[in-house]
Amino acid sequence: MTAARGCAVPGPRLFGLLLAIAAGSLQSQTGPDARPAFEVASVKRCTDDARFEAGASSPGRVSVTCRTLKYLIQQAYDVYASGKPDPMNSMISRVPIEGGPEWIDSELYTIDARPPGKSTQETMRGPMMQRLLESRFKLEIRRVTRETDVYALMVAKGGGRLKPTEAGSCTPLDLNGAEPSPAAGKPWCAISSSARKGPNMTWEVRGLTLDAFAHALGLDRPVINRTGIAGVFDFRLEFALDRTSPSPGRDSVDSEDPFRGPSIFAALQEQLGLRLVATKGPAESLVIYHVEKPSEN
Repeated sequence: MTAARGCAVPGPRLFGLLLAIAAGSLQSQTGPDARPAFEVASVKRCTDDARFEAGASSPGRVSVTCRTLKYLIQQAYDVYASGKPDPMNSMISRVPIEGGPEWIDSELYTIDARPPGKSTQETMRGPMMQRLLESRFKLEIRRVTRETDVYALMVAKGGGRLKPTEAGSCTPLDLNGAEPSPAAGKPWCAISSSARKGPNMTWEVRGLTLDAFAHALGLDRPVINRTGIAGVFDFRLEFALDRTSPSPGRDSVDSEDPFRGPSIFAALQEQLGLRLVATKGPAESLVIYHVEKPSEN
């Protein structure tokens, strides 16, 4: 089993929905930009020879090989936007991106950049990458919040069935290379997924808040935690893949499969004492207003 670091993201929202709250531009509008910047950075179109190379990042360098601009935006303005260590965010890309030309989701770029001194991966992949994308790609982007269709994660009748995580029972994820593998006998604090017989998927969840779990579900609409339950938990969830399941393999589903398990909706209620309720609620989007192809260096 492997830690699930890139769960499916909810599909794009209709751009014409009523704008409830428009946050200011993510770029600095007045005064000097307080975000840290790279000292040296290279941006190049991906070559065929580099497509299968792995980036070699370290505390003094960030290397991203053959990624779309849309991926880089998701990482910089969503997953690592705060620049602060947050192991759960490293598994979850959750804010949909709207606008921009088609090439942002097809053309691949390789970025190799170094800060003035040592810096964390979260800082380099978040605030530093934001400044780089705005400079080289002339990116103008804003975060907006709209009232839209969501699922509310709530406690089902009879109460939740969740096991609190024992202190020290799992190893926090570390993006900065302090530990190449989890401590002996202590798995990662993360979501591990594995395919079961038939079309089913099993999630082993360790050390996760219900806020993070709700974001990780990645259904056809955003999921908001409204259980009122605080803390971190360990649990197992087995469900059948379908077109709303949080899995990249959900398009190949045989509804007549005799091994087919419960839907994600039924599994949450039967196994965890939680339920998903369709409702309205605030959901964020990242909206691109301008972007250009970069000049290579």
